[in-house]
Amino acid sequence: MYWTNADKLDAPEPAGRYPGAGDTPQLYSLNAVAYESLMVGMHYIHRGPKNEICEAGKFPKLVDLELGFSRDGFHWDRPDRRGFIVGSRTEGSWDRGYLHSTAGVFVVLDDQLVFPYMGTSGIAPSGHRGLYTGGSIGLATLRRDGFASMDGTGTLTTRPVKFKGDHLFVNLNGELHVEMLDDKGVVLSASPVVSGDSTKQRIELPDLSKFVGKPVRFRFHLTHGQLFAFWVTPDPNGASHGYVGAGGPQYSGTMDTK
Repeated sequence: MYWTNADKLDAPEPAGRYPGAGDTPQLYSLNAVAYESLMVGMHYIHRGPKNEICEAGKFPKLVDLELGFSRDGFHWDRPDRRGFIVGSRTEGSWDRGYLHSTAGVFVVLDDQLVFPYMGTSGIAPSGHRGLYTGGSIGLATLRRDGFASMDGTGTLTTRPVKFKGDHLFVNLNGELHVEMLDDKGVVLSASPVVSGDSTKQRIELPDLSKFVGKPVRFRFHLTHGQLFAFWVTPDPNGASHGYVGAGGPQYSGTMDTK
């Protein structure tokens, strides 16, 4: 049964930018991990060249790392194809090409997500060159929940959602206020304006607990800045009770209970 692969939205390596470039991209591998309410998948996109070309030239092939997400582990969306972690393509660089992620994809460290990955230079410390030679490990970091954001000034209204808990939090760098609406668009409650740069900013929304289990919409009025995420929780300190990827030093398990 068809699952997922590279497609026409995956651009081939531009001719002339890397030796032997021009192959049709392929899905080389896919690691996935549960994070908050969905799954994050690290897609390995192979852009060539063929192994025999790399072996003859003694340089690594190109495998870039791109993010996608899924709510069932089967159907995957990859709305951003610009590359999340990409090889430098530069001779002598430790991560010239042939990048690999890890089985757990990333860990949570305070307000950041940390992505360990391997890169290949094609050159061993001895000077020996080869297709799979000169592997090193690096770390890439991202703001927690920083996969995507609503930027600038504007309004975002959610689809109808149901929730448990009576505390609303946002991941915000900027200024906003929030309204809660019923299915007819009538405003049920409104928050004061909040501002700051926090991955866990509490929003005071009156009467929130009265609508537990009922479909409502949240409308975010962003004055300026970036809105990354929102959640409702029974925890006044903001623990989401969602998944935390491969974990982290502050967690004893796979769920955010801290």
